[in-house]
Amino acid sequence: MSWYDHLLSPLIWVVSWIVVQFHSLFSLVFLADSGWAWGLSIVFLTIVIRAALIPVFVKQIKSMRAMQAIQPEVKKLQTKYKAELERAKLDPIKKREVQQRQQRDTMALYKEHGTNPFSSCLPLVVQTPFFGALYRMLYLVAGGTSIGVMTASLVQSANRAHIFGAPISAHFQTPQAQLQKVGSSSGDVKTVIILMTIVYVATAFITQRQMLLKNSAPDNPMVQQQKMMMYVMPVMMAIFCFIAPLGVLIYLLTTNFWTMGQQFYVIHNSPLPGSRAHEAHLQRKSEKEARKNGAKPGSVQDILAAGVGAREQAAVEDSPVRAQRNQPTRTTKSQRKK
Repeated sequence: MSWYDHLLSPLIWVVSWIVVQFHSLFSLVFLADSGWAWGLSIVFLTIVIRAALIPVFVKQIKSMRAMQAIQPEVKKLQTKYKAELERAKLDPIKKREVQQRQQRDTMALYKEHGTNPFSSCLPLVVQTPFFGALYRMLYLVAGGTSIGVMTASLVQSANRAHIFGAPISAHFQTPQAQLQKVGSSSGDVKTVIILMTIVYVATAFITQRQMLLKNSAPDNPMVQQQKMMMYVMPVMMAIFCFIAPLGVLIYLLTTNFWTMGQQFYVIHNSPLPGSRAHEAHLQRKSEKEARKNGAKPGSVQDILAAGVGAREQAAVEDSPVRAQRNQPTRTTKSQRKK
């Protein structure tokens, strides 16, 4: 075992224990050496990890909304310091001081609103060690090495498990001689991995695109970065799919489908204010209230206009009352004589 295997050994033990427990459960329904028993064990391992990360995801959503709310103030700070940096461009010491002040003011703004730009990456950061532990476990299992709670008999069982003719511990470059020992072929493995990679890239792209189109405010300055990530990240992960074991691809696909469902729930029930999803959410609420009251539903623009109009009307009606209430009482000469 390498040094990083020793470093990840506690997580590898946890991951292998969860997989073995689910394998014991699914072995009551499927054959113990089948791809169904081992594949579903990895699927439910992913579900356990993602369910445990729901509080982290909620924190990520709150942070993203706070970041969206303070973007105008961040832009003001950038504009403020842009002129100072321009004046100090010939003085490296002064330029460094200005940059440090800008960084301090920006971080103070984030702290004031209880957010930071790294919170959106928190779920990914927390998942990465578990992902690495599963990768190393399957890599060692493919080599016939016992790891964690994976005994020698379980290792042999996992190596005999196939998904559409491809062993779950195999990867794209697994030698033909090694695959023949477990009754598989290089063509089967490559075909399954290519198909799973296509599904993975498609689901990742759709997830990012839906979030960008439906749950992003049009004035968000980070939209261009998100668009770039929408195209770059799936391609980068596709390259990784060709070096990862098949079991890791099962983990990645399950993660993508979970993320799609989670995103659909957020977009439908708690969209970002100012986004298209938020307008659709207001429209659904209007229609629901209309059905409840037996009235005709209106559009989102009508709802917003009605709200603004009602406030303006109340202000107009209230202003004469205030003026009349505060107006001094005038008396005539005849009244003064009396």
